[in-house]
Amino acid sequence: VKVYFRKSEFTPDEVKAISSAGAGLLKWVYAIVNYYGVAKTVNPKRQAVAHAEKSLRQSSRELVAIQSEVAQLTAQLAELKEKYEQGSMEEKELQDKAETMARRLAAASKLIAGLGSERERWTNDMEVLRSSRDFLVGECLVASAFLSYTGAFNFDFRSRLLAGKWEPDVRERKLPLTEPYKLEKLLTSDVETNRWASEGLPQDELSIQNGILTTRSSRYPLCIDPQQQAVAWIKKKEAKSSLKVCSFNDSDFLKHLEICVNLGFSYLFENVDEYIDPIIDPVLEKNLVRKGATRTVKIGDKDVEWDDSFRMYLTSKLSNPHYGPETFGKVMIINYSVTLSGLEDQLLNEVVKHERNDLAEQKTLLVEEVSELSGMLKELEDTLLYELANSTGNILDNTELISTLEQTKVKATEISEKLEEAKVTSSEIDVACASYRPVAKRGSILFFVMASLSTLNNMYELSLALYMVVFLHALAKSEPDVILESRLENIIATLTENCYAYTCRSIFETHKLMFSLQMTLQIQEGDGELDRNQLDFFLKGNLSLEKAAEKPPGDWISESGWHDMQRLVTMGDKFVNLLSDIKRAEPEWRAWYDLEVPESAPMPQNYSETLSPLEKMLVLRCFRVDRIFVAITKFVIDTMGEKYVQPPVLNYAEVYEQSTPLVPVIFVLSPGA
Repeated sequence: VKVYFRKSEFTPDEVKAISSAGAGLLKWVYAIVNYYGVAKTVNPKRQAVAHAEKSLRQSSRELVAIQSEVAQLTAQLAELKEKYEQGSMEEKELQDKAETMARRLAAASKLIAGLGSERERWTNDMEVLRSSRDFLVGECLVASAFLSYTGAFNFDFRSRLLAGKWEPDVRERKLPLTEPYKLEKLLTSDVETNRWASEGLPQDELSIQNGILTTRSSRYPLCIDPQQQAVAWIKKKEAKSSLKVCSFNDSDFLKHLEICVNLGFSYLFENVDEYIDPIIDPVLEKNLVRKGATRTVKIGDKDVEWDDSFRMYLTSKLSNPHYGPETFGKVMIINYSVTLSGLEDQLLNEVVKHERNDLAEQKTLLVEEVSELSGMLKELEDTLLYELANSTGNILDNTELISTLEQTKVKATEISEKLEEAKVTSSEIDVACASYRPVAKRGSILFFVMASLSTLNNMYELSLALYMVVFLHALAKSEPDVILESRLENIIATLTENCYAYTCRSIFETHKLMFSLQMTLQIQEGDGELDRNQLDFFLKGNLSLEKAAEKPPGDWISESGWHDMQRLVTMGDKFVNLLSDIKRAEPEWRAWYDLEVPESAPMPQNYSETLSPLEKMLVLRCFRVDRIFVAITKFVIDTMGEKYVQPPVLNYAEVYEQSTPLVPVIFVLSPGA
C-alpha cells in the first residue's frame, strides 16, 4: 500500500475527482496505515507503561515495606544512639571522676607530704595556744602593768617589780599565770627580736624590754639614752620610713614635723632636755579632729592631715633627767641606760672586730641572714595558713592552691634548714668569740667605774662614745702575742692602765685615790672576789643602835671601834673569835695599835696570814680609823700594783694620741686641778 502512497496522483483529492466513495475509502486506508504506524510505535510503550505501572505498584509495596523497616531501624538507631550517647556521657563522667580522683589523690599526697611534717608542730602549737588561753588574764595584767609603769626604771628595779612584787601578787590572788613568766613570749617574737638585732639593738634582756616598750606603747617613746644606743637603733630601724631627724633647736623643725605627719614618715627628736616644747603637745597626745573622711591635728596654727603610718621618737642624752607628771602622761619614758652585761656584749663585738675581723664580719652577716630568713619563714608560714584558711570548695580541686602550698613548703623547708645551719654556725662563732670575753668584761667594769664619778662632780660625765675611743686605743696599743691567753692579759693590762691614766688626767687630785679604790673593788667584784657585806661594813661600820653588852678590854679601844667589832665577828669564821682573841692577847693588840704604821705591820695572833687585804682593812677600821686612808693606798698597791696609786704626770703627747678630731680637749686651770 505504501508503494501507492508514494505516487503523487494517489491522493484523496485526486481520487475524489474520480470517485467520492473511493476517496473516502482511500482516506480510511490512509488512516488505517497511519494508525498502524502509530500503533506499532505506541503499543510497546503502552506495554512498557503497563509493565512499569505494575513494577511501580510492586515497588511501592516494597517501598512501604522498606520504609516501615527503615522507620523501625531509624527508631532502633535513635534508641541505640541515645544509649550510646548516654553510655558515652557515663564513660566521660566516669573518666572525669577517675581523673578527678587521680588528681585529688595526687593533691592529697602532696598535701600529706608537704604538711605532714607540720602536723605535729601545729598540733603542739594548738595545744599551747589552747592552754595559754587560761593564762591570758594574768599575763595581760602583768604585761599591761609593765607597759604602763616600768619604762623609766632601770633593769634591777624592773626585775624587782615584776618578779618580786607583781608576779607573786597575781599568783597569790589565784589569777592564772605561766611558770616561769616571760614578757617576751606575749609581747614579741623571735622573728622580731632577730630583726631588732640586725638593726643594731643589743640582745640582752634589758634591751629587748626597751624594744618592746618602744614598739608596743600607745604613747610615743622618750628614750633616756646617755650612751646613744636608742638613737643608733631607731635611725637604722626607721631608715626605710624616710626618717627625719631634728631637734628643738632647729628653726624649721615644725615644718618637717608637718610633712612627716601628713605623709606618714617617721620623726626623731634628738637631744631633748627636761623641757619639751608644748607646741607639739597635740601630736604627742594625738588630739585628732575628724573632718569628713579625713583626720587632722593642729600643729602651730595649721591643721595638718593625719597619716596613721606616722611615728615619733624622742631621745635625751641626760642620764638622770627630771620630768614632771604631765610629761609622763604625754610620752612613754624609757630608760635605755646600758647595763654591765649589755655593755659587755657590745664591747665583745668590738674586741672580736679588732682581733678577729673575719669572725666579726661572719657574725654580722649571720645575724642579718638569720633576721631575713626568720622574716621570710614567718611570712611563708602566714601565707600557708592564710591560703588554707581561706580556701573555698574542695581544697583538693584547687590546683593553684596546691601548687602554691607546695612551693611555699619547699621554700619553708629550705629556709628552716638554713636557719638550723645558721644556729650551728652561730654557736661555733659564739664559742670562738667567748675567748675574748675577759677583755669585754674588764672594759665594761671600767666604764661603769669611770661613769660613776659623775656623782662626785658633773664635770666627770662620761659618754660611751668617748669611752670607746679609749677602749679602741688600748686594743691598738697593747702588745701583740701569738698566744691568745698572753694577748688577752696584755690587752687587759693596757686597757686598765689607759683608763686609769685617762681618768686621772680628768679629775681633781682629791678624787684620784677614791677612783683607784673604786676601780679595785669593782674589778674584784667582777672576778667574784668581793664580799658585798664586808664592803658595806667597811663603808658604814655597825649601824645597829644596840650597844655592846661588854665593855672594851682596854680604854685604848674606842667605843665606836668596839661597837663595830660586835658586827665584825658575825661576818664569817675568820672573825668569829676576834673578841676573845683580843681579850686573851690584849697587850699584843695594844702594841700593834700603838704602832705608827700598823697597816704595814703584821697583826697579832697570825691574823695577817689568814685575812685578805680587804679583811685586814676591816680590822684596822675598828682600831685605827685615822690610818684608813693610807691603808686604802696599800690595799690598792697589794691588789692592783703601785702604779695605780701614782697618777701619771701630764703628757701632752699622750693626750694628743688619745684625742680625735671630733672630741675637743679642754684644759681646766683652777685650784686643785
